[in-house]
Amino acid sequence: MDQLLAFCLTFAVGCAGFFLFRSLRIPIPALLGSMFATSLLNISGFYPVFPVWVVSFLSNVMVGIMIGRQVDRSVWKRIKLLARRVLLLSVGMLTLSFVSGYTLYLLIDTSLATALISGAAGGITEMIIFGMSVNADVTVIMFIQLFRVVTFLTLVPYLTLIAEKMGGRKKTTTPSGDMHDRLPVFGKNDYVVLVICAFVGACAGRWLRVPTGAMLGAMFACGALVLSTNKRYFFDTRLRHITQIALGLVTGARMTPETIGHLGKIFFPAVVVTVVMFAGCALLAVILYKVTDWDLSTCLLCASPAGLSQITVFAEEIGADIFTASVFHTVRIISIISIYPWITMPFIGV
Repeated sequence: MDQLLAFCLTFAVGCAGFFLFRSLRIPIPALLGSMFATSLLNISGFYPVFPVWVVSFLSNVMVGIMIGRQVDRSVWKRIKLLARRVLLLSVGMLTLSFVSGYTLYLLIDTSLATALISGAAGGITEMIIFGMSVNADVTVIMFIQLFRVVTFLTLVPYLTLIAEKMGGRKKTTTPSGDMHDRLPVFGKNDYVVLVICAFVGACAGRWLRVPTGAMLGAMFACGALVLSTNKRYFFDTRLRHITQIALGLVTGARMTPETIGHLGKIFFPAVVVTVVMFAGCALLAVILYKVTDWDLSTCLLCASPAGLSQITVFAEEIGADIFTASVFHTVRIISIISIYPWITMPFIGV
C-alpha cells in the first residue's frame, strides 16, 4: 500500500509537470513535463521508493500496443521499402558512436573501453551491462548516456517542429494503403484479447532478453492479432498521455543527486560529445532527406539517438509514421548492442 501511494504521489508530480508544460506550449508536454518535474523531485531527495521497473514495463507495453495498431497486411512491403534506408542509418550510427567515444577518450582521463561504450548510441542499461563485462567505469558510462538521452529528448521536439516548418514536402508515410482504414474495428472482447496478447508478448520479450523486449514483444503480439483477425483498433489520446507521463517518470528516476554531482565533473566533455553526436545525427538526417522523398522532420526523428519508447510516442504526437520511427530505432538499438561490442573489442584489448 505504501508503494502504491508513493507511485500515485510521483505520478501526480508528473501530471503537474504535464499541465505546466502544456500551459507553456512546450512540445510533448506529457513526456518532457513529467521527466523534468520528477527529475527535480529526485534531485531534491524526495523521490518516493516504489518499483520503477514495473512502471517502465507497463509503459513499454502501452507503447507496443500503440505501434502494433500500425501493422497491416502490407507490413512486409513497408519493411522492404525501409530496408536500405535503415541499413544506411545503422552504419552511420555505428560510425558516429565510435567517433563520439574516441572524442570522449581525448577529453577525459579514462580508459578507452569506458569512453567508447559511453559514446555509443545504444540503450543505457545495455551499455552499462557491456561496460561491466569489460571492467569499464560504469558510473561514467551511465552519466554520459543519461546526459545524451535527456539532451536529445529535450531538443529534438523543438528541432523537429522547426524542421517541419522548413520542409516543403509531404508528411512521410510508408505504403499502408487505404485498406487499413476500411477494416472493421475491434469489439469489446477483441480489446480484452488484445491486452492479454500484449502482456504475453511483452513477458516473452523480456524472458528472451530482447533489447526493449517488453515493447517489441507487445508490438509483435498486437500486430499478429491485427493480421490474424484482419481488424483494426484505436489507441485513445488519454492513454498516450498517461504512457508519456509514465515514461517521463522512469527517466526522472535516473536523475539522482549523485548524477548531477558527477556530471559537474565531466560536464564539458559530456557537452562536447553530445554536440559531436548531434552534428553527426543532423548530417545523417540530411543524407536521409536527400536520398528519400521524406520530409525533414521525419528524417531528423529517425536519426535522433534518444530512447526508443520516447521517440515513438513523440512521432505519434506530431502525427508522423510511428511504424517507420519504431523500425529505424529498433534496428539502431539492436545493431549497437549486437555489433558495436565486436567493433570496439580490438581497440580495448578484449
